[in-house]
Amino acid sequence: MRKTFRAKQSTLSKKIVGLTVFLDALFLVVVIAALAFFYFNNIQNQRIQNAALESEKASLAIDTFFTNTYSDLTNLSEDQDVIDYLNYLKTTTSPVILDTEDPDYLIYHNFEMRIESMREYSIDSIYNFIFVASDSECSTGSDGCYVGTSDTVSPMTWNLSERPWISDLGVKEETLTNPYTDSLSGEPVITFVKKVYDGTDLIGYIGIDILVENIGKAIYAYDYYQEESAKSLVVFITNQTDPQILYFSNPDYQAYSLLHFSEISSQDSFYGLDAGMALLVESKVGGEVVELNAFGSKGLLSTTVLSDVGWEVSTFVYRSVQIGLELTFLILLGSILGLMVLISLILSHKINKTLNPINDILDSIEEIKNGNYDVSVNIKDNTELKYVADALNIMSKEISKQVNLVYQNYVFDQLTGLKIRRAVHQEIEEHILSKSIKSAICLLDIENMKNINVTKGQNVADDLLKLVGERLSQTLRFKEGIYFNNGSEFVFIVPEIKQLDAVESEVQRVMEGFREPIIVQDLKVEIKIHVGIAIFPSDGKNMTELMKKCNTALYKAKQSSNARFVFYNDRLTREVNYGAQVNDELSYALERNQLYLKYQPLIDKKSEIYGFEALIRWSSPTLGEISPQIFISNAEESHLIIPIGTWILRKACQTQVTLSKKFGLDFVMSVNVSPIQLIQKDFLDNLKKIIKETDINPKCLALEITEGVLIESTVYLDETIDFLHSIGAKISLDDFGTGYASLTYLRKIPFDNLKIDKSFVDGIFASKKDHSIIGTIVDLVHNLDMKIIAEGVETRKQYEFLKLIQTDVFQGFLFSKALTFDEVILYIDQFYKVARNKRLDVFAASDYED
Repeated sequence: MRKTFRAKQSTLSKKIVGLTVFLDALFLVVVIAALAFFYFNNIQNQRIQNAALESEKASLAIDTFFTNTYSDLTNLSEDQDVIDYLNYLKTTTSPVILDTEDPDYLIYHNFEMRIESMREYSIDSIYNFIFVASDSECSTGSDGCYVGTSDTVSPMTWNLSERPWISDLGVKEETLTNPYTDSLSGEPVITFVKKVYDGTDLIGYIGIDILVENIGKAIYAYDYYQEESAKSLVVFITNQTDPQILYFSNPDYQAYSLLHFSEISSQDSFYGLDAGMALLVESKVGGEVVELNAFGSKGLLSTTVLSDVGWEVSTFVYRSVQIGLELTFLILLGSILGLMVLISLILSHKINKTLNPINDILDSIEEIKNGNYDVSVNIKDNTELKYVADALNIMSKEISKQVNLVYQNYVFDQLTGLKIRRAVHQEIEEHILSKSIKSAICLLDIENMKNINVTKGQNVADDLLKLVGERLSQTLRFKEGIYFNNGSEFVFIVPEIKQLDAVESEVQRVMEGFREPIIVQDLKVEIKIHVGIAIFPSDGKNMTELMKKCNTALYKAKQSSNARFVFYNDRLTREVNYGAQVNDELSYALERNQLYLKYQPLIDKKSEIYGFEALIRWSSPTLGEISPQIFISNAEESHLIIPIGTWILRKACQTQVTLSKKFGLDFVMSVNVSPIQLIQKDFLDNLKKIIKETDINPKCLALEITEGVLIESTVYLDETIDFLHSIGAKISLDDFGTGYASLTYLRKIPFDNLKIDKSFVDGIFASKKDHSIIGTIVDLVHNLDMKIIAEGVETRKQYEFLKLIQTDVFQGFLFSKALTFDEVILYIDQFYKVARNKRLDVFAASDYED
């Protein structure tokens, strides 16, 4: 059956090809004969029409050039950057602004970028100079000024009223000047100028200078008219008393350019021409074609009048070229006829032989089209079809290879070797969700990935991601359901679950798998992971919904101080929406003066004021008083903590200086510093700047860092601590006992103070073990030559015990809540009016709310 089909197809192919060749040949012969007949009968009319068409095409090119230039000019006149800059010129004596710190720099920069881009992207870059002009004095003179591309400003001698185009404008909105010598370049130019308005107010002018020598480029830039040696193009300006030649394309007679008609005859004589440009001027008639002998050659002169601008465009097509075209046509005609005869003979002889393998090739192409790339065509004859067949074989193999490669790149991440986000939706939808079996979608994120990337380097971070993927594969039971999402996120599936306990058990296995540090390039890297979990189908029917719920749960897990994984529920969405609102309003809280500081006193063991800790507060007009525990974590996540932290540091230093001057005492001002701030390259520079600006005594400044910084940012601490100690400032380890800090860090890093977290203080009397631990910590810290500061001291019993074990400084509601600046002034004033041994009794606070 297949052979019969091929035979019929082959016979049909032969008939079709033979008939096609015959019809093509017959058609071509008929067409050529008809063309020859009409050509020789209408050649003269065609010459005249072609000559007329040449001038019309040239005029169309010029008209298009005018239209585009006026369009560019209009766009510039309506451009807000141009309008803003012209308004700026009316208020300044400094038109050019190169200082990027200048508040008006963007006005000038945007204007320059706009006109520079217009000049750069004009067709063939023919715009020589783009400028704005104003009657403002600027800094260059009393009669207006101009500012243009390349930061060009008018000289002192420049006067707006003397511009050749100012009188031409009159009541018109735009104008085109006749050629004149530009004062800037010294070259002959024509200028397009347009008025610029701000609303209804005329605020200046926008102009484009074009060198006369570039007129040709402007004309030839369009497809309507092309430069050829077979013709000459002349552009006349006739809207003046003594008309002149604007442009002449013949490179041998360039001296005619810009000559007035009264000067042409003498130039003809100079060139030794009896019939030259003067003859063209005398013979040109708008809309007509004239045959004449000029410049030593016969030809046809065609002229088109551009009445709108007072220009005339003439083309002179040489007769010698026309004759050459006729001869070429005859030669070409004979060659084609002879070639057709030869081709017909060859085709008739070869057609049967060459068509035979085509069917095999067509069959293979059909297979490839249907997606089967494992095909092979075997042709023994060493013909073109063999090369086609070989190429087809190579192509099919390469396509198969590329399809597999594309699939690998599409589905697999090259770094981790896991399937990527593209595969998550498709595969999980097809293989898990389509079965309608209860399953868990888990989104895992490495929280400290950014810090690892910064502190350890990109290579370590990349290798870490690969090792995390491997460890997940080793830990999880359902290894086919592990995917790399993006950045620092992984997705894994717990399929076919009956109880949530099974999901929790699997996630706990993952958590345990990452409890130990990962060795990356001989470095121990500790990672913090959080997991957000959504359950199919209760939390969503498709992956889009489920991933959204996973992200919500993950966000909540990151916010929680205890939970490292969170199951999604509807309440989380409300909390996340609230968090998003907090983030949104926090972005402008600082600039709207919604943030303020309170100060909690630090009392030493001698019942003296050691200093104060600066505590940030936020009073939002829409959200009310927002807990620092909420907005500080949000600020760190969005990196708003950088400007906020800088503001806190500056404000706290200013307060310390004010208090020291008022009371003559060197109170220590303790300021919390975020890890995000510490890893900024300019942190030390900002710190030095604030110390200098506020004139604070560095010995009265203490920076508090949390235990997390020791793990994530140790690489940045050495330089900071060295600087602080060099100027006499102090550094405190805050919240000791709540994180991962070890005694090794206390030995390696020379802290000045160690702050025991409130959770330790609250547990002093919980057991003898806790009782002993805190005493041991105090002894150890004292042996390391550090001060101990106890946070959260709320009862006299706690105070007495801490004082007994030689705690140096106390902080808590027992002594005072956090105070506003005015309350601090009153507190200090009253504090020193009370005898030292009575101060605790007098100042023990009963209101612990803040």
